[in-house]
Amino acid sequence: MFQNLENSFKVNPLDNHGSVKSMYNKLVNGYKIFNAMDFLSFNNPLFNTSDWIKAIEEHKTNSRELVSNFINLVNAESAKSKTIVFVAGRCYPMMAREAYLLKKKGYKTFLINMETIQKNDWDLLLESFNEIIQNCLFFPFLKKILNSITPTFYHVQSWMWNYSLGKFIIENKGISKVINEFYDVTGMYADSEKLKSNFWDQIVDLDLDCEKFIFENSNGIIHRYKQDIFLKYSKKYSSTKNIFEFQQYPLTFHQKINNSKKRLVYCGTMIGPNDERHPRKLFPTAGMSEAFELLIFQDFEINVYLPLNGSMNISDFNKWIFELKDKYPKHFRIHNTLSISKLVEEISHYDFALNLSVIDKKNSYLSNYTFEGGMGTKQYTYLEAGLPIITNKEYSYMSDLVENNKIGLSLNSNEISNTKKLVENLNIYELKKNVKKFYDENNIWKKGKELEKFYISLIN
Repeated sequence: MFQNLENSFKVNPLDNHGSVKSMYNKLVNGYKIFNAMDFLSFNNPLFNTSDWIKAIEEHKTNSRELVSNFINLVNAESAKSKTIVFVAGRCYPMMAREAYLLKKKGYKTFLINMETIQKNDWDLLLESFNEIIQNCLFFPFLKKILNSITPTFYHVQSWMWNYSLGKFIIENKGISKVINEFYDVTGMYADSEKLKSNFWDQIVDLDLDCEKFIFENSNGIIHRYKQDIFLKYSKKYSSTKNIFEFQQYPLTFHQKINNSKKRLVYCGTMIGPNDERHPRKLFPTAGMSEAFELLIFQDFEINVYLPLNGSMNISDFNKWIFELKDKYPKHFRIHNTLSISKLVEEISHYDFALNLSVIDKKNSYLSNYTFEGGMGTKQYTYLEAGLPIITNKEYSYMSDLVENNKIGLSLNSNEISNTKKLVENLNIYELKKNVKKFYDENNIWKKGKELEKFYISLIN
């Protein structure tokens, strides 16, 4: 119902909404959509209409029984077991896999999903959680749930531009322990002034303020950066304890062996070369189109699988992909989005996986923290599919993963035009053998022991 009202009014996202404290209070105390980047999150005239108030009341009425059942289940299990309530805007595979693992270890796992759960997400989520409640949308609605339950842990998705969620859970945790899990870290991604060149000034300030609160008050932090790089950054908040690196380690393994070396696959978010909202200085993957063309010129076949939130409907955001398809119909193919389990099986028959763009590192606004310590979850999705990876050397941690384990090829941007010659010198059988070895040593069942120890350490 809220989606139907969304386009009723438009506001200027650059309007001044006061101090960081004022913005945060407006967000968490009013019935504004929790996602602070959405124009509905602040002073939209829609909030003062009778239609909006009616929609809120309908949401409360329709959700009352679901909320009551969820609360009762959490409390019943918390009385006899260790319980974890995961809280996310949208629960992505990395968090769902952690829940799946911990559920197998005997924890009772629950999910509060602030948004509506997408069709492709349900299979994994149903296996990962004992109970799920979705479409919470508002902080006051979430607070009523938090004030009625006492799990052993909250495990919170700290998503860039939405750190208010992590702060809010800490403020309303009661006696429960809170683990905040970072994907990208706003302050590590780029300097604040560089971020403000593209994003709303106030949302940058709010995110950094909430980031500081999380680092200083969370019982534990999980992240996907290189550990020593993350610890170096965390010193600015005098916070170096209870910080744990955990990647999207493979849950299963799929691999097809053949002698081909020309069939490449890419999965995940794609940013176009001329997207004004995603300038290349802040989004180096805007150089992906250029890298794709350089590979096509060398007679590689590229297969692109749309991300979990992707669509085959052409829009301003993705039209460049379809333009490539029309331009190179024999070399560039587009495939619809798939659930993570179906995706890893589907892509396992390709030869190499791509995480490659033409990057202008010298003129990029990204920080050294990102270039030296960042890790994309897609690297591990590819390895779960049994695929060697061709990746950018500019991203040191991702490059080291590939080179140190001999599971692919790491290239500087100026070497992409020479990919074919470099690939011809590789032994595809040895590479795939090394990928299998990597899985045997780094699957989630082995690495998960460290995650469980981290949880237990926070109790002790």
